Amino acid sequence: MSTADSENTLGSSSMTQHHEHTGNHCPVVGEGHAYCHPHKGDARSPCPALNALANHGYLPRDGKNVSAFDLIRALREGYNLSFPLAFLLAFGAVLILGQYRSISLADLARHNLIEHDASLFHRDAREGDEYAPRCPDSSLLKHVILQGGHYIPGRITLQDVANIRVKREIAAPLDGVHAEIARGEMAIAIGVLGGRNAATEGLELNALREWAKYERFPDGWKPDHVQGLYKTYKMAKVIRDRMDDLKAGKLKNILDDEGRDASNTPAAQPEPSSDSVNPK
Repeated sequence: MSTADSENTLGSSSMTQHHEHTGNHCPVVGEGHAYCHPHKGDARSPCPALNALANHGYLPRDGKNVSAFDLIRALREGYNLSFPLAFLLAFGAVLILGQYRSISLADLARHNLIEHDASLFHRDAREGDEYAPRCPDSSLLKHVILQGGHYIPGRITLQDVANIRVKREIAAPLDGVHAEIARGEMAIAIGVLGGRNAATEGLELNALREWAKYERFPDGWKPDHVQGLYKTYKMAKVIRDRMDDLKAGKLKNILDDEGRDASNTPAAQPEPSSDSVNPK
């Protein structure tokens, strides 16, 4: 059994034991990086990448009092991001939120700051709500899994992401800044979890499902390369260029042939009530 497998197996015991997290300490799995899902009082964001870092103890397991330097360290240690990319993400987040000393992960759910509509994994914020949903939506995730794998069976590629994002943004158009954030999110996710050849080979759909649904590292996964700023930019540009061509009618969206347009997006499911995703 790999280290990641054993960590996830060890962490599974905590699923039935209700306990409190204090900073990076978990009374069940200890101070290491075994997985433990959030418990009562823990704060989580709409971002599965950061939630997974908290669930594995790279960020405070309670999701609170997180500094920009905590974010940089966790992004580098957990996902092997380059320092420039981790710095940009961390300090960009605190600047946009306007919280320079520390943040709670739940602060990232404040609508239309970093969080945005047309997420692939979370429902849009309801009109008038300050905070967007933080729990992953199973029907949206299922839809993404079904829509992926057109170019490489069993894997979601950058081209798949472009097809899916075009469809999502029909129902919920994004401004330029949030559109760039949305593309960058998936470029980083595929780039990190998919391995050094992810730009052309994509990411296993099963790994994406495990990461997005349970907000934990996929079984057996370890970063095999440094994900840098320039590589992430190039991957996001592949998504953007294909989306532009699809919108301009230069390319045909393969999802059109399957009748998967905005009207086929799954109906919204009520977000589970949980004390683990309180705003503060």
